[in-house]
Amino acid sequence: MNKNLDYFCKSIFPFMLKQLLSAIFVLSLFQVNAQQLLLLDRDHGNRIVNDSVVTVTSTDPEIIDLTMYFTMKNNTDQVLSLNLRKTVHMMADSTIDYFCFGIKCWPETDTTNYPDTLLPGAEDYTFASHVVHYRRFDMPPLPSGFSSITYTIYDDTSFPEPVEASVTVNYHHQSNVGINKKDIREALVYPNPATGIIHVISGDGFTGEANVKIFNSLGLMVKEFKGCADDGRLTIPVDELQTGCYFGRIENSEKEAITFRFIK
Repeated sequence: MNKNLDYFCKSIFPFMLKQLLSAIFVLSLFQVNAQQLLLLDRDHGNRIVNDSVVTVTSTDPEIIDLTMYFTMKNNTDQVLSLNLRKTVHMMADSTIDYFCFGIKCWPETDTTNYPDTLLPGAEDYTFASHVVHYRRFDMPPLPSGFSSITYTIYDDTSFPEPVEASVTVNYHHQSNVGINKKDIREALVYPNPATGIIHVISGDGFTGEANVKIFNSLGLMVKEFKGCADDGRLTIPVDELQTGCYFGRIENSEKEAITFRFIK
């Protein structure tokens, strides 16, 4: 009896365990391949990130745009008409988010409004997600900030049940630089989205000559404007700016500063 048990433990059981592990591995591959739409993390060797959480972090105060790049793969034999919707779980102070999908970028928008076509078996590299810490433009860095957003790519037109895949991205801005404790106010802007001009309402006590700097979503200064704040109001022409998200800083002769943001 003991010899039979010893033979089973040393010979038969390891073989059975090996076969079981092989079967589990094959089954896992089958399940991955069975997924109709794959989301791949381009920054980490195109690993599959369906229904998972990925994190992007920066401790550099000069890096204000945290970005994740994804590949979408159509794992079906039909054409997919893909849209995107996002669910914001948490946004850090003084940040703005946008995503690029298909042929354009979508600032401060929860869904796309026209589909991105993906042929059977094809891959698409146009999905990128961003969270921008806008108050770092030409300003002291802010304390650490954490944001979390879920992105769901879906096609609900061509199948009996919707084809979709989701990924959650955590963005962590970490500052290891001393913080300026002086409060910097944020002004009201209208119209927003902007057309030819914007009116910045800074509030009482902010008058006189002002220097205005406007930055795009990549942190590049695209316009510098000198004007005069009258009763806490400043009018700024923006007709030459392209469509996108913009952030600005206004400083008067007393070195008082306010910030503002708008979409064009």
